[in-house]
Amino acid sequence: MSNPFLEWLDEKQRACRLEIIDRVFIGRVCKGIDETRRIIVNDLAVSRDHAEIIRRGSRLQIKDVSKNGTWVNGVRLAGGSTEYLDDGDVIRLGETSLFVGYPGGLPFREDSDISSLHTAITPKEVIVTNVVADVRGFTSMSQAEDSHQIYTLMKEIFQRFSGIVNDHKGTIKDYAGDAIYAFWEHGVSLSKEQAMLACQNALAQAEAVAGIRDELRSTNPVAEHLRMGWGVTTGSVTLSHYGSRVSNLALVGDCTNLAFRLSGIANKELEKKIIVCAHTADLVRDSLALDDLGEVSVRGRKGELHVFGL
Repeated sequence: MSNPFLEWLDEKQRACRLEIIDRVFIGRVCKGIDETRRIIVNDLAVSRDHAEIIRRGSRLQIKDVSKNGTWVNGVRLAGGSTEYLDDGDVIRLGETSLFVGYPGGLPFREDSDISSLHTAITPKEVIVTNVVADVRGFTSMSQAEDSHQIYTLMKEIFQRFSGIVNDHKGTIKDYAGDAIYAFWEHGVSLSKEQAMLACQNALAQAEAVAGIRDELRSTNPVAEHLRMGWGVTTGSVTLSHYGSRVSNLALVGDCTNLAFRLSGIANKELEKKIIVCAHTADLVRDSLALDDLGEVSVRGRKGELHVFGL
């Protein structure tokens, strides 16, 4: 049986191919890994150990273990996460693209030089659309209900919502207590498509809440009263990395904080479940119905903010 493979151009623009028998490591060093099971990428934006390709049965799966990120078909993987790869998928790390193929090819012999040991972490300013989904009344729920029931409910929410984010080509940034935070990366200029995907994700998550209640209410009474709110914002952030863990991807900017603030007042102080900032509203108003909610005060912020209900 032929094996799946990766194809790419090396730094001298030579065509390379590597069959995947069981596991392949990609990075700038991959110390201690046999040359037939590694792909060396001589790029300071690539981590010493950047990603792993694992064969599971007849399919390949990629795991991101980097600091600067790995993209599959233009979508950033969440730090430390895994994703199955299909024929024709494109993996990008740094400036290098690798193409996934099924079935196999010829083995590859690695003879690239190993360069500097320090990964260049490159903060960059990009535009993103943030979506934060937050459970209403979580603190009082946690005080009154059994912890295992709370855990079961949150696990179902996170699993269901994670699938919806992936379906809409977003990146999950955090599971923060009772909230799930995801973002859609525009690049250096505004993208209506990315804002639309983020808003459609929020709508799909809101629709999923009823299904979660119906499925769990017979075994978990906490689910009966499940209510949630969403905050959606668009703006500039500095995207980089904090700390020593690969999962510590940082998005620093006012719009990130605002998404959490809006999720806290949605379906609570404001009747609408999904609250959208004016920047996001401008990008999606031609395609999605919006309710003008006027100017509102947001805790921790000066002045008032113009918001919309989705």
